[in-house]
Amino acid sequence: MQRNFQRFSCLLARAAPFVAAFATSATLLLAVGGAFRSVSSEPMLADSPNARLAVAGCDVLGNRIEQQRCVQRLVAEAKARDAGAAQVVVFAASQSGTRQ
Repeated sequence: MQRNFQRFSCLLARAAPFVAAFATSATLLLAVGGAFRSVSSEPMLADSPNARLAVAGCDVLGNRIEQQRCVQRLVAEAKARDAGAAQVVVFAASQSGTRQ
């Protein structure tokens, strides 16, 4: 029995660094994946001349907090405008379907 225990403890001693490396790699992978997911879920403005002018208007504001609020307002307005346009498209499609 003593001999089996020695083999088992030797096996554990050999496997411990691999288990630790796997746990560290998995944790790092989850942290990086979570960071990318949180950044990718933030709304963004489409690149257009109008958007660039609007953001440039926000850049001339006094401090960083005012600039961030201005950009957040621009993004919220763009999302509302896009949602309204999507509803108009769905409504127009449903109206053209009832005429046929």
